[in-house]
Amino acid sequence: MNNSKNSFILAGTIIGTLIAGTSAYAGSYQVKSGDTLDKISKANNTTVQQLKSQNHLTSNLIFPGQILKFNTPNTQTDKNINKTEKYVVKLGDTLSKIAKRYNLSLSALLKLNTNISNSDRIYIGQSIRVSGQAPASSSTANNSTSNATYKVKSGDTLDKIARVNNMTVQQLKSKNHLTGTLIFPGQVLKVNTLTSTPDNSKSTTDVYVVKLGDSLSTIAKRYNLSLSALLKINPNISNSDRIRIGQTIRVSGKASASSINKPTKPTKSTKADQVLAAGAKYLGAKYVYGASTSRTDVFDCSSFTLRAFKSAGISLPRNSVAQSHVGTSVSSKSLQKGDLVFFDTNNDGVINHVGIYAGNGQMLNASTSKGVSYANINSSYWGPSFVKAVRVLN
Repeated sequence: MNNSKNSFILAGTIIGTLIAGTSAYAGSYQVKSGDTLDKISKANNTTVQQLKSQNHLTSNLIFPGQILKFNTPNTQTDKNINKTEKYVVKLGDTLSKIAKRYNLSLSALLKLNTNISNSDRIYIGQSIRVSGQAPASSSTANNSTSNATYKVKSGDTLDKIARVNNMTVQQLKSKNHLTGTLIFPGQVLKVNTLTSTPDNSKSTTDVYVVKLGDSLSTIAKRYNLSLSALLKINPNISNSDRIRIGQTIRVSGKASASSINKPTKPTKSTKADQVLAAGAKYLGAKYVYGASTSRTDVFDCSSFTLRAFKSAGISLPRNSVAQSHVGTSVSSKSLQKGDLVFFDTNNDGVINHVGIYAGNGQMLNASTSKGVSYANINSSYWGPSFVKAVRVLN
C-alpha cells in the first residue's frame, strides 16, 4: 500500500514538473553598452517592471556585463521562428572567424547585421547577430521622417551628434533613454533623419574617420578640397599637424558662422566623456602587470588611465602612486565623472590601484581579475580599500 502511495506521489511530481516546464523557462541576458531596461524588456517579451522585480532592481540603472534574469513564454513555434542568437566580439575576433564558428558565409553574416558598414572594423564588446532574420524594414527605405541610427565614433559627443542630425541633445537623450551624456565608441544611437527632403544635398554633411597614416592634406586631396577649405569646415581643429586615429573630420557642408567665429572650448563634462569613451574602447582587454604604455591589447591599472587621459590631451605619471599626487583632491561624496579614484587593496598603507570614476558609483578600470571593465567602488571589495580621489580635469 505504501509503495503504491509513493509511486502516485512521484508520478504527480514528474507530471507537475513537465507541465511547468512547457509553460515558462528562466532566461538570462548579459547587458551590453547602450542597453536600457526598456530595450531589453521589449526584446524578451516582458515589461520593465517585471524585469526589475525578477532582478531585485530598485532603479533603471544597469551596466555593461551585468547578467539579468527573466521569465519568457516557452511557446515552441515562437521560439524557433523569432529566436535571434548573438555573439559578443572578443579580442582577436574577425567577422570571418565568427562566420566560420557559426557555419555561416561572410555575406550571410553581414545580411544579419545590416548596421555593419565595414567588415574589417568590429570592436571588442560589439554584439553580432549569428542567427534569425534581419528585419524587413532594414532593407526598405522610408519616404517620410524615419528612425535612423548612428554609430558613435571616438571623439563624438551628444552635442556633436545632435547638431549633425538636426536634433537637440535632450531629444537625442529622450529617444535613446539616456540619463546622462556618457556615450561609447561603437554604441548605436537612434536619430531622426528626413530620407526624402528635396534639398537633402544642400544640408547633408559627410564625415571622414581618420585612419593610420592620414594627414589633413591627404584627406583634403581625397575629397577635392584645399587644406584651408577643410580647416574652415572644421573650426575645432586648432593645429593642422595634430589629428588622431578615430577622429571625425567634416568633408562637406558648411560650418555655421558662430562655429567659425567662436570656437567653443571643451567643457569639463565633455572632457570626462571623452576620457571615458577612450577607455571604453578597450573593454575586455586583459590585465598584465607592468604592461608597456605602447600596448593597447593589455594594460595594468595605471597604464590604462594614462592611455585614457591622453585622449583628452592630459599626460599622467606612469604609476598609481604618482598619479595620486596630481590634480586636486576631492572627497568621495563629491566625485564627478573623470575623477581618478585610488585604492589600497593590500591594506598596507600604500596605494596600489587606480580607476576612472564613471558616475553612479561606477569606475572604469583595469583590474587583475577582469581586465578593463566597470566596477562598483562601493562594493564589499573596493569600498573598504578606497583611499582618495583627485580631479585632473578642469
